[in-house]
Amino acid sequence: MKKFSVMAAALSAAAVLGFGSCSTVAPDAGEEGVLIMKPWFFGHGGVDHDPISTGLSWEWFSTDVVYVTMTPVAYDEVIDDAYSNDNTQLDFDTQIILQVQQGKSPILIENYGTKWYANNIHKEYVSHFFQLVGNYSPFDLMSNRAVTDTIQREMQDYMTAYINRLSAQKEFPVTVNNIIVGKAKPNEDMKKEMDRTAAAIQSKKTQEQKLAYEQTREATEKQRAISDKAYMNEMNLTPQQFIQLKAWDVIAAKQGANIDVMISAGQDVNSMWNIKK
Repeated sequence: MKKFSVMAAALSAAAVLGFGSCSTVAPDAGEEGVLIMKPWFFGHGGVDHDPISTGLSWEWFSTDVVYVTMTPVAYDEVIDDAYSNDNTQLDFDTQIILQVQQGKSPILIENYGTKWYANNIHKEYVSHFFQLVGNYSPFDLMSNRAVTDTIQREMQDYMTAYINRLSAQKEFPVTVNNIIVGKAKPNEDMKKEMDRTAAAIQSKKTQEQKLAYEQTREATEKQRAISDKAYMNEMNLTPQQFIQLKAWDVIAAKQGANIDVMISAGQDVNSMWNIKK
């Protein structure tokens, strides 16, 4: 009886020790779990080439797990201060959409580590994007959708070829699904300069319009004076007579007005009429 009790206690202790030395691995939907084994005392660790894709798995505490998303993932790449062909600095909002090939997450982690995007994709993507932007004018980059579409296609072709070059050395099981490029925007300094330029252009335009108006008014007044003088000479009117005649023109132009008209010759007042039309 004592032997049985001792054996049961030993088995219980072993079970507790065994379960206490384990951890669970449970990938979410659309994930694969990559096991990285670390030997306790001797032997070799490394990446388990069989990913865990569904269900619950028990592993030793000495085993680490990396969860890899297997559905397409959009990586935002904000491009600041890219130079166009006339050295205008522009900003872009872009995305590269990548997908790890099914069942190959262990190969990716083993060959390129958990920071595979930051170490192998980011710099190459940004560098080539800068090169492409330098081939186009700022106007096309900001307003010509055909140019933006061309950059997207060229970037996708380039990044696909780049990943193929990596795979020729060590397999890089990632597919470029798409690249999205938004229209270019002037950076903050350039935007402020453009705003200042636009304000200066508008101010100059306003001044030119005002000057043109004044010149037109001046020309009109001069022409009216010439016409009045020609009329006065033609009718053999004295300046005073012409002024009296213009007074009647003023009266005729008023509708329903009560007007006092004073007609004088020199300093002597000849008459004053009150006219209500």
